[in-house]
Amino acid sequence: MAWFIEYDGRGAWQPAKHLDLLCEKLEAVERGELLRLMVFMPPRHGKSEVVSKKFPAWYLGRNPDKEIIISSYSADLAYDFSRIARNTFREWGPKLWGLNLADDSSAVGRWGIQGHRGGLVAAGVGGPITGRGAHVAIIDDPFKNYEEAASETIRQKVLNWYKSTLRTRLAPGGAIVLVMTRWHEEDLAGELEAAMAEEGSVHISWWLK
Repeated sequence: MAWFIEYDGRGAWQPAKHLDLLCEKLEAVERGELLRLMVFMPPRHGKSEVVSKKFPAWYLGRNPDKEIIISSYSADLAYDFSRIARNTFREWGPKLWGLNLADDSSAVGRWGIQGHRGGLVAAGVGGPITGRGAHVAIIDDPFKNYEEAASETIRQKVLNWYKSTLRTRLAPGGAIVLVMTRWHEEDLAGELEAAMAEEGSVHISWWLK
């Protein structure tokens, strides 16, 4: 996947060891070998550029019949990620994979692939994704800032949305990728770490910090 980002960047992309490692883990997600991936990095370290903006285009180019859901603390940010992923796919899909965006489904909130069942849906955390499925669900920063993460009410709201809405949309064998800056020990990542430790399923996850 790193080659694709460098190719797309036309020389502007600067490789880094932590981003190469992240690309390796996302490749494992694409192969179905890694079903839960949590990525913890400070702001401005390239995590969203790789996971939320470029990975969806690369993944759908290789898997045009699969679906991605991408979400963030606001619908606007999720749409921004989707817009870049869509435009990246629009440019490279025909050249690299012989694929095009669907004419009747190319809106920033939901876009598909012509002649195939796959595509991407974007929504804010807490927003509606009923009726949508995901072979990969990406959650990129479920909390806007420290103030939100410090609020027990908002933390519980995010956790409830994850359990009752997002997780139920996952296809069999689907993967969840959580990307975030850690603000609080009991944020969504902390809750998931604790749950996986109790279930003994930590072995299916990687933490990139």
